[in-house]
Amino acid sequence: MAGVALPYSASAVIHRSCNDYFFRPLNSVRLISQLNSQHRNWHRASRNMEKSSLPRLPNELLGIVIENADGPTRASLARTCHALNALATPYLYRWADIKQGKSNEFMRTVSNKYASLVHHVTVVIDDQETSPCRIVPCLDKLESLQSLELTGGYWMWDDEDEDGEEWDTLEEILWNYLERASLKQTAESRVSENLRSLTLDRCENNGQGAFLHYSHVFIIPQLHHLTLRGFMLEEADGDFEPQFERQTELKSLRIERCFVSFPALRSALRAPRALRYLSIGHAEYYSHHELQNVQPNNATLADFMDALLLHRESLEEIRVVVEDHYGTSHGEFGPTINHPSFHACAKQFAELKRWEGCDRRTLAYYLGGLSYGSSSSSEDDDDD
Repeated sequence: MAGVALPYSASAVIHRSCNDYFFRPLNSVRLISQLNSQHRNWHRASRNMEKSSLPRLPNELLGIVIENADGPTRASLARTCHALNALATPYLYRWADIKQGKSNEFMRTVSNKYASLVHHVTVVIDDQETSPCRIVPCLDKLESLQSLELTGGYWMWDDEDEDGEEWDTLEEILWNYLERASLKQTAESRVSENLRSLTLDRCENNGQGAFLHYSHVFIIPQLHHLTLRGFMLEEADGDFEPQFERQTELKSLRIERCFVSFPALRSALRAPRALRYLSIGHAEYYSHHELQNVQPNNATLADFMDALLLHRESLEEIRVVVEDHYGTSHGEFGPTINHPSFHACAKQFAELKRWEGCDRRTLAYYLGGLSYGSSSSSEDDDDD
């Protein structure tokens, strides 16, 4: 065997095997050690950078970063250190966007602390069994509250059963809260004096409307924006005492997807000093479902103008949409914009730039004047 030469292929295999056995494990261990060392150095440098750079930024810059961050990022920053917690916490509670099942958690939190930090509350409920008004009992404590939106869910308005036994509902507590925020209270006893925007949106998909019953929602003095959807405004729902006329700061009034009695609308328009935007979404299908022997509006264009001209110096935009019992919107080939039939009326307003759905067909259908589709209405639509 001593003089036998191994083939080249066999020699190469043995050589590679020896290298694999003696050298590769050593290189692997060395490589892993180097990687671990680099990772430790990087992690140490990263921690030092976080400790040294972020809190050392001016509070003004940190405030900009936190203000433009989303909710989870603000929560993470608040857990980083005491300094960032003090800066992030006011932003974290300023916008309370309450989703399904979080109302009780929000109430527990603001009952103990942070109530003064809350500026904006939005509650959106997707199902038809939960009321968005669950947070209402804690609204009194939110002294800095500027906007409130309650959308979706199930709204219970009946406060007595068939035997006449009464019970308190969350919605009744809501109306009591709004009354205490209105001009019906003395300035010293009013709640939520910073409230500027209010949205009550009943988006139930069952064709049912809720009766408004109370006019104090229209006389909250400092309110700038009011949106109501899914309600029944009967003739007396806009009534309030004469001393409250022209006493509110309301700029935008949206009564949409509601049954809007014109007398109620006319009364509601007496409250603002200088209204800029008005949106009327009259849904007759609510009356078909909820009201018995409902009387249609019986008003004229002159009546409509008398109601609007209270704001002749400020009104900038008017929007009118009418949906019949089948959900069909009325207008000439869809919603009209700056239709010439309303042009002469529009000239009486100093700032009016846009009037949507103010063609004679739509207004006649809402006001109850001419019947929809009559020949006289069609011919008059072309007049200036």
